[in-house]
Amino acid sequence: MNMRYILATIAMATTIAVAILADNRHESVDVSTTACNEECSDDSGYSRYYGDTLYTYNEKTVICDRTSEDDPEMTSLQTPLILTYSGETLVDSCRVLSYAPFFTDGPQLKFAMGVDTVAYNIRNLPDSINPIERLLPPGIVKHHYSRSFSLSDSTWNCDFKFTSYLPEHHPIWQRQFLATVMRNDIQGLYLDNKGADRVLKEYYSIKATPRKIGGADASSMSPEQIAEHVSRENERLYRKEFSIEDFGPKYDYMMEVAPAWKSKNGQYLTYRFYTYYYTMGAHGFMEEYYLTFDNKNGRIIGYNDIFGAKDFKKAVELLEQDITAQKNELWESDGIYKASIEMDELESNVSEILKEVFDGTYYPRPALTKQGVVFSYQPYEKGSFAEGILHFVIPYSKLNVKVAL
Repeated sequence: MNMRYILATIAMATTIAVAILADNRHESVDVSTTACNEECSDDSGYSRYYGDTLYTYNEKTVICDRTSEDDPEMTSLQTPLILTYSGETLVDSCRVLSYAPFFTDGPQLKFAMGVDTVAYNIRNLPDSINPIERLLPPGIVKHHYSRSFSLSDSTWNCDFKFTSYLPEHHPIWQRQFLATVMRNDIQGLYLDNKGADRVLKEYYSIKATPRKIGGADASSMSPEQIAEHVSRENERLYRKEFSIEDFGPKYDYMMEVAPAWKSKNGQYLTYRFYTYYYTMGAHGFMEEYYLTFDNKNGRIIGYNDIFGAKDFKKAVELLEQDITAQKNELWESDGIYKASIEMDELESNVSEILKEVFDGTYYPRPALTKQGVVFSYQPYEKGSFAEGILHFVIPYSKLNVKVAL
């Protein structure tokens, strides 16, 4: 099997695996049928993968693919194409400019953007769509950077993509946080467990005052410049780790950041983060999480700010009820599923960014959204990889929240 089909499988598996997100829906892409039996050969013997069927109407078939006939190459960071065929003739195409999982609901194509859902009419799609931008408030500016490198012409390209949506005049702490979290992500790609504690301690210390990363002051850099700096650090570490003789493996990294909520007085901001890593395994690994910041100083708030210890216990009880209900939809079981995360379940970042310790055990760091307080579990933390990233939202009406919404 060549690299194109390997990556196509990985990309589609990733999409399907994390489709269990928005509003506790458990629908996924319908892969029961495929256009032209998934692969067709022309007279020259060239075999083309036609993707997975999403919807059929008026003798037309809508499928998901990762490449176009004009550009058959792809990477694990390739965004999907929504293609409409009449028989074997391509009649329409739409590029999805996002990595969100999606599913069909009749004629609607729905994207699970964390706790939100964005829907499109699958019969009438434009040339391109970006579900993230449908959720953005006014005054937001897009920042984007991408880069590829390889050891030689004979090795895979290592791809790096970064996209952030920030206020036009954003504070310094937002740039500093982006620099810190990306730097930590990249460092983690090249460390074994023995080095992880040092890196988490060193790079996850978020401060109100700017600090340098690898000789660069993030306060004086644009988001694109920060991404470029981290990308070149990625290449430096890669070349240090591998040589041409090693036939260096493919290391891909991607991050998307977008605002998700803002308090009425403007003091608190919540951002949605989505990251993806691929290091030549059976599939890539993704993380999606929300963080709420104090806009005055960039401090990340947690359970003590939102609830206090006493009311956090109540939130945990409600969270465990939701987790148990979700699990019982998949299979019947006795007892309550715990909201805490045991050490052997910690597949994601264990730093104070994504996790908090309460009564000696780990919990996801809560964040504020339009719907309520969200707790996010990364793949493997409360289920198999196929269950994906799980977001549980507790409505504000059920909680005693201390911060001003």
